[in-house]
Amino acid sequence: MFPITQTLTLGREIQYAEPSETASGDPFEWQVAFHYSEALFKGFSGPIGSGKSRALCYEALALGYGNPGCLGLIGAPTYPMLRDSTLLAFRQMLDENDVPYRFHKSEYSLLLLESGSQILFRALDNFERIRGPNLAFFGVDELTYCRPESWLRLEGRLRDRKAKRLCGFASWTPKGFDWVYDRFIGPDKKPGYEAFLAEQNPALPADYYKRLGASYSERFYKQEALGEYLNVFSGQAYYAFDRKAQMGNVIYKPEHPLFWALDFNVNPLCSVYGQVINGLVRVLDELVLPNSNTLAACEEFLARTAKLAGPLQVYVYGDPSGEGRRTAASRTDWQIVREFFRRYPDRFSAQFRVPSAAGPVKDRVNCVNAQLLNYAGKRRLFLNTTCGELAKDFEQIVWKADPSGRALVELDKSDLMRSGNERSKSYKYRRRATPSTPARRVRQRLPCLHLLLRSRSRPDPNTRLAKLPRTLQH
Repeated sequence: MFPITQTLTLGREIQYAEPSETASGDPFEWQVAFHYSEALFKGFSGPIGSGKSRALCYEALALGYGNPGCLGLIGAPTYPMLRDSTLLAFRQMLDENDVPYRFHKSEYSLLLLESGSQILFRALDNFERIRGPNLAFFGVDELTYCRPESWLRLEGRLRDRKAKRLCGFASWTPKGFDWVYDRFIGPDKKPGYEAFLAEQNPALPADYYKRLGASYSERFYKQEALGEYLNVFSGQAYYAFDRKAQMGNVIYKPEHPLFWALDFNVNPLCSVYGQVINGLVRVLDELVLPNSNTLAACEEFLARTAKLAGPLQVYVYGDPSGEGRRTAASRTDWQIVREFFRRYPDRFSAQFRVPSAAGPVKDRVNCVNAQLLNYAGKRRLFLNTTCGELAKDFEQIVWKADPSGRALVELDKSDLMRSGNERSKSYKYRRRATPSTPARRVRQRLPCLHLLLRSRSRPDPNTRLAKLPRTLQH
């Protein structure tokens, strides 16, 4: 960090971030460099908590005052993100500094009363709606979650003849070597583009990034907490799995409950069961039933657990699409499972933890990798020697690539036998799953365990920056 040697002025002092016990109140070096850049298009790339939102809001405010009477736009990937994060942060900065403005909720626009500039707030998931206004400036929050067409539409609107300073800017967390990287950073970046790479925020609590390291896999931590550009979604999906370190003789502990994680694909119908002890996920066995049905899976579970002393407490995880009629004609899959447990009240005490909504594939995979090996170097998932198909899933499931070889954020579905247990397992880590029919064959063994991870506590990535004084000029 270094103190600002120049001032941007708006005719008033603007508090950039509050001084605190861990922060002097000066902007970070990467924020200063971003604000003083005169590039036509500039970007702010960095890990979570590095001050990206603060930089985005300040830049928009500076350009709003620097282009009096002009029109600007601030965008976010989705409307909920725009409403709950981007707009909230911008208005908070104005309120904290007593900047007079008028917000028009019906138009989702904000008028800066001193400069007469108007700022539109728009979700960018439907980029065709961006056509129309001539802009003096625009900014995009979390650009890597937007489609490139959104940015191109905005770039085409940057043509207000009254503007004193045309500028398009954005902030983002890296998401691999995507279109944002190509446009702003890569060896063939576009002319007129400049990016600034932030570092971890030293003003955050001392254990903040350490806690992330315990929850994130190594690659995901490097991307999210260090801001590095990596091929996270290429090659082997579950790269953190080590057969020698994580496959062995897993013993049943009768003093702890069981989990049973299911997926309802017909061929093969897969599930896994095991225990969670002191934060360690221990998979005892897998059930792989070719051309089968849900009732057969229940009977097989009964047979496999017959040797375990009862009564057994069982936590059941699984595919939310099981509420629809897929493997059984007259009853849903979950109806069959619930009826099965009701038939054996003396043998089982079951609790169901089935999500109501689906979740992104990348989140499921990241959660599982964090269990396999987190950034702190700890492994928290172990397989019994009977789980051969699940081990093959970990070793053989890969990310899909487009015809040009660019990695896609979806798993390769070409091998119908792979990722069955992968899918049922990851349901346990995260209380969500992907219910779409075309993807059913590639995620049967792991997703159930994925739901379990989702229910575990995680650090809040939205910790605010401390604030500090800055001046700007009207």
